[in-house]
Amino acid sequence: MNAPPQTPQPGARGFINGAIASAARRTAVAIVDLEALRSNFATLATASGTADCAAVVKGDGYGLGMLTVTKAAWQAGARWYFVARFEDGAILRHALPQARIAVLDGMAGRPAAGFEQARLLPVLSTLDDCRRWLDGSRTAPCLLHLDTAMNRLGLKAPEIAAIAPLLRSAAHQVAAYLTHLAAADDGDRELCRQQVSRFEAALAGLPPAPRSIANSAGLFLDPAWHADLTRPGKALYGINPAQPGEPVPVAPVLSVLAPILQVGDVATGDSIGYSATFRAARPMRIATLGIGYANGYLRALSNTGVVAFAGHRAAVVGRVSMDLVTVDVTHLSDAVLQAGYAEMLGPTIGLGELASLAGSNEYELQIALGRGCHRIYTGEQSDAD
Repeated sequence: MNAPPQTPQPGARGFINGAIASAARRTAVAIVDLEALRSNFATLATASGTADCAAVVKGDGYGLGMLTVTKAAWQAGARWYFVARFEDGAILRHALPQARIAVLDGMAGRPAAGFEQARLLPVLSTLDDCRRWLDGSRTAPCLLHLDTAMNRLGLKAPEIAAIAPLLRSAAHQVAAYLTHLAAADDGDRELCRQQVSRFEAALAGLPPAPRSIANSAGLFLDPAWHADLTRPGKALYGINPAQPGEPVPVAPVLSVLAPILQVGDVATGDSIGYSATFRAARPMRIATLGIGYANGYLRALSNTGVVAFAGHRAAVVGRVSMDLVTVDVTHLSDAVLQAGYAEMLGPTIGLGELASLAGSNEYELQIALGRGCHRIYTGEQSDAD
């Protein structure tokens, strides 16, 4: 029997090999291109200029597997990492003993000793946490988060003034001061400038330490915001950080394939899926795919999503079920369907388009699909490479 035709994958980095094709005919698969991730980090590090470039790996590496993506980022030169939770930092510490790992949620009620033992840097954002960390005799470093517009986490002006005397103690080391840009993704340069101005004003009364401002989008908006340490998150994983009309500086990392379980005919007037939300206005051929919201393909894509077969687009019809999606393939030949799987995300259906159709954003969709589908990694590199 001849092997099925191979299909190009995101970033023009190669083809689906036989093992991936075989897996995709059995179950929904998330293909994570680690070569693309390493290339993205190199691009971001270069764009950061003289600033260090961190890898933000919260959300289980944006849904792609924290330990695997951090190893790839380390191979590309990342030495700073940001996680959300202490538990993630502790796991990462075992994998990367030499890395600098910061915990964005701060102490969150945990004793300082746990951070010191794991050599994790808490990002302090409350007055209580600052007092607990800075009042002791410890010399372990921390980061301080200054709130300049987000009103989510971070120290506000009165709290910054209150801790200034503690920071002036020579026993304490601040690894970095950071703030978070609230609307860099939207290209709101004016708000970004206001935040940077507030940040610099707050730092004027504090002991000197490295500064961290730019997220993925901020990194490309203004080099002045690179400061000493950039913190790209989404761009590392191939989510576009550039503004509309500007070149996309990073390559996609994630693609998703799902098996064709059945192809059948429906007659005019027949309904498809739960609650009969779609009725055929003509005779149709319907392909049922083995993916659903249990795999991260959002229910919001019911009657609005798009998939592709060998580059040919096809519409989702009917409700997205827990494990199944139905697609109109009336216009497609058997030859187009012969590979036995559909592209849910990849070179034909981009993450931005799919997120827009779902009324969501790329972050939510990537995390959902990356966690919900069976992951397959390509471009893995041994430590000796």
